[in-house]
Amino acid sequence: MFKYEIELLKDWIERDNSFFDIASYELRDKEASGIIILKNSEVVLSGIEIIKRLFEEYNIDYDFKFNDGEKVDKGIIGEIKGNAYNVLIVERTMLNILSMMSAIATKTHNLVSKIDGKTRLAATRKVFPGLGNLEKLAVLHGGGDTHRWNLSESIMLKDNHIKMYGGIENAINTARKYKSFTKKLEIEVENEKDAIIAAKNGVDIIMLDNFSAEKAKETARKLKENYPHIIIEVSGGISEDNYLEYVDDNIDIISMGKLTTEIKYIDFSLEMK
Repeated sequence: MFKYEIELLKDWIERDNSFFDIASYELRDKEASGIIILKNSEVVLSGIEIIKRLFEEYNIDYDFKFNDGEKVDKGIIGEIKGNAYNVLIVERTMLNILSMMSAIATKTHNLVSKIDGKTRLAATRKVFPGLGNLEKLAVLHGGGDTHRWNLSESIMLKDNHIKMYGGIENAINTARKYKSFTKKLEIEVENEKDAIIAAKNGVDIIMLDNFSAEKAKETARKLKENYPHIIIEVSGGISEDNYLEYVDDNIDIISMGKLTTEIKYIDFSLEMK
């Protein structure tokens, strides 16, 4: 589990270490222990399981007091013990991952907790290359929806696909040739007319892109009246300031890039004993 992500983190650490860490070189034969401290309150933790796997790669023993998805206040979240050199070269990467993932999980939790209804809040593909799975895992820990993990998990036709296929109907019919019964077919539309065309052509999911909240609700209602099985997603221009305006019985998913692109890092530190 997490093989690719752990190898990526190890590669970063070894690049940072280069030939060797001059400041830590004389500590290479010393055993050390320390505590990981959370400095913020009301934080939803994320990254604990990843960091455990990373510590195992460097033979660092750990004892975490909490798990991913738990909401905690400032204080000690875990203790570690191992070779002092290994602890010091892993330190910054470990803290950065905890900071980033916990920030995403906390923001997601805070936004999801305000939704009153069946509408779900989802991430998008606006994630950092190489770290996308960790960012989406953090969304999951915060109670959000991950959306698709990769390009092959579902079939999503976006505006550029539609242009290059020569229109909505041709795009849908072409993509359907490769559609397994296990996959859903989604299409992005920019107006009500195209949404109706997509629905008539049998897509599973329609994304209303850059619709105002009022127009999105109106279009979603019309679609659900005639095609109740279709999943309705809204996206584009949605932020924590206006996302609640899109919550509606006819809107199934609100996807928001800002879940992962605009976060305030959580403060963690490592203190050696």
